[in-house]
Amino acid sequence: MSAGSRRAYRTGMSRDMIVAAATALTAERGLDGWSMRELTARLDTSLSVIYHHVGDRAKVCAAVVDRVYATMDLTIDDTDWRSMLHSVLSAMIDHLPQWPGVATWLLHNGPQTDQLLPTLATGMRLMVEAGWGEESAVAYSTAFDTCLGLIAVGERSRADTGVGLAGLLTMLESHPAAGTGTEEMRRMVARFEGDPAVRDAMQREFCRYALDRVLDGLEARLAELGASRQ
Repeated sequence: MSAGSRRAYRTGMSRDMIVAAATALTAERGLDGWSMRELTARLDTSLSVIYHHVGDRAKVCAAVVDRVYATMDLTIDDTDWRSMLHSVLSAMIDHLPQWPGVATWLLHNGPQTDQLLPTLATGMRLMVEAGWGEESAVAYSTAFDTCLGLIAVGERSRADTGVGLAGLLTMLESHPAAGTGTEEMRRMVARFEGDPAVRDAMQREFCRYALDRVLDGLEARLAELGASRQ
């Protein structure tokens, strides 16, 4: 449809419609895989209308991240700091891979959205109450950044058309220095390079393993902090 035949300025358009269209594009192409012009074409509107209702691309992306988090329909376990982190991050491990680029956005920007700020407030309250003190924010961020980083790496691996893990698998199978000690690594890498459903399940398993180990390490550090105050 030509620019001259687009709908009248702001007519029938809303913030919700714009964010819904951008969220759909993100599911199809990833958060960085679409442009504002493509968004206007999908909505049959103009950039000025999007700027009026939502803002520039940065604000549209923040709104998409907020919408994606809302779709998780997450019930936060606020029993204690570890339960809270485990419940939120486990849900992200399962959910965010469906929305490529969102984990990377969160790594770069932090939880600066309406939906995520209450989660941050709850998490930080629990960290302080548990006795993390000045390390509360660092410990909290370490758990989030570890999981978000692994989710983002998994997304890049799926999109990689180069050598990727296939090269490592070939080396582990054929290199003269490879021996029985590399067999477990070869098995794991092979699961990442196999059937897409197996690969995705392996990625989630890998992220959950890392989450549990990070939380174990944080729990040990909290015990050290408690002992130092006695």
